[in-house]
Amino acid sequence: MKRLIGNKNAHECIQRNGKYWTFKTNEKPEVEVNIEGQTKLIKPEEVSAQILMKLKQSVENVVRKPIKSIVLTVPAYFDEDQKKATIKAAEIAGLHVSELISEPSAAAYAYGFDQHKFSDTNLLVFDLGGGTLDVVIVKIKDGIFNVVAIGGDTLLGGRDFDNALMDYFVDIIEKKYKKKISENVKVMQKLLKECIDLKHMLTATEDAK
Repeated sequence: MKRLIGNKNAHECIQRNGKYWTFKTNEKPEVEVNIEGQTKLIKPEEVSAQILMKLKQSVENVVRKPIKSIVLTVPAYFDEDQKKATIKAAEIAGLHVSELISEPSAAAYAYGFDQHKFSDTNLLVFDLGGGTLDVVIVKIKDGIFNVVAIGGDTLLGGRDFDNALMDYFVDIIEKKYKKKISENVKVMQKLLKECIDLKHMLTATEDAK
């Protein structure tokens, strides 16, 4: 959903990535979902809202008190439309967004850089996530973060490595068995799981089956 939410170039994104998705979309974009046996079309921010509701419920079960306000992270490359759509998703989920911060800044916070009183430090953060790549320069002064330079690609992430593996194996399988599998959702889901497992194994070894 991160690639679709608030994206004015959603058509280009769907053309490039749609064949790998296990859900259907139209050009608006809207996502086709099955709710209690009925097929419905909902917006990407509504899908994101459902995820936020689930996260909200999980956190409330742990802290045992209601969560009303949150800080949301977004890719550094997100434009204003994508940020507004993300905030709307939170509002649909019944949450107030206290602040939006970039994912690279959140990574720097996670490593505790905000706990040190730097006089004047530039930090390069390389953030390769599941769907986006951000490379940013963060200037830190007295615990205050300011993103001063941004590079990256909103259409490059871990899932693209999965897709590259999928393309590779689909080509091999279709040539070997003379059967077209790319339109079989169940087979493609199974292949996707195998490709993800293979990718994980290759992070620790030079080869894997």
